[in-house]
Amino acid sequence: MLFHKILSFVIIISFGLMNLSYSRYQKSQENIHIDLNKIMSKKKITIIVTDSGLGGMSVCAGIEEKLNEEKSFEEVNLIYFNSHAEKGSGYNSMPNMERKAEVFNDALLSMEEKYSPDLILIACNTLSVVYPFTEFKEKSQTPVLGIVDYGVDLILSEYNKNKNSEIILMGTETTISSGTHKNKLMNAGVSENNIISQACPGLESAIQNGPTTEKTIEYINKFVNLSVNQLKDSNEPVFAAFCCTHYGFSTELIQASFNDATKREVKILNPNSAMIEVIISKEKKEIYKDFKMNVKVVSRAEITDTEKMAISEIIKPFAPLSAEALMNYEHNLELFKFVKQ
Repeated sequence: MLFHKILSFVIIISFGLMNLSYSRYQKSQENIHIDLNKIMSKKKITIIVTDSGLGGMSVCAGIEEKLNEEKSFEEVNLIYFNSHAEKGSGYNSMPNMERKAEVFNDALLSMEEKYSPDLILIACNTLSVVYPFTEFKEKSQTPVLGIVDYGVDLILSEYNKNKNSEIILMGTETTISSGTHKNKLMNAGVSENNIISQACPGLESAIQNGPTTEKTIEYINKFVNLSVNQLKDSNEPVFAAFCCTHYGFSTELIQASFNDATKREVKILNPNSAMIEVIISKEKKEIYKDFKMNVKVVSRAEITDTEKMAISEIIKPFAPLSAEALMNYEHNLELFKFVKQ
């Protein structure tokens, strides 16, 4: 598919992972029991995809493409909700987890109140790490799925083929410092000695402004080299796992950087496609000939023309509605409550 050709040049998604049962997805959720087949059996559905920026647009675009192929609903309202409050106030710059949870909680409450979604997909590793600390998780009955578990499952599916391989976790400061991916992998039996945690401050912002710019390439080379310098002296495979949805837009450049930095085999692992698969019910057979899709992008923070163009040009060939919605996004300072500190 064109989606995989453009965004996922070397994404490694095993056959087994793509065919995980819905019960496994349900078991990975700690807040509520999510009956995905029940949700996906509806004729009309509202899905919110959220991120702290535009990295999750890759998931939004992939869902548009997938549902246009499947036509398994009568009508889909697909909403991309940017949970970034304002420029200069990103989650990675917030002083502690309490503050991050407070801001994201207000964003989640707004999603529920304004749009009554059937499902919220947190297409952001940073926000997936923050989510367990929100009041929304404890009090709301709206089904929420975070991308972290999909990433961990993907890593394990590859690592278990060769337990001498090494894993590089690449993500934002919040994601890496939380240790969430690392702890989940260790609990599943991965040796701590086989895990390299590499925070990449600023990379997601550079990619959002231009996935192939000189600045982005500079950041990529910097963090790839830092991670490669921590590898053991062996010939075993290396898995570079994207713990940030932005990175998928620069997959080809990251792979090339690894190829230059080391002679060892490095496979890129990107969980975005696994999250996209969740919206296809294995039990549902009905096809709607008059299928209708509506896509909207809403943001409290301003999205610059440079950012809009950089992302929309990539997704437009296979997700034209998402690209158009991004270019004409709704800028709403009242989208959710935020008091700058």
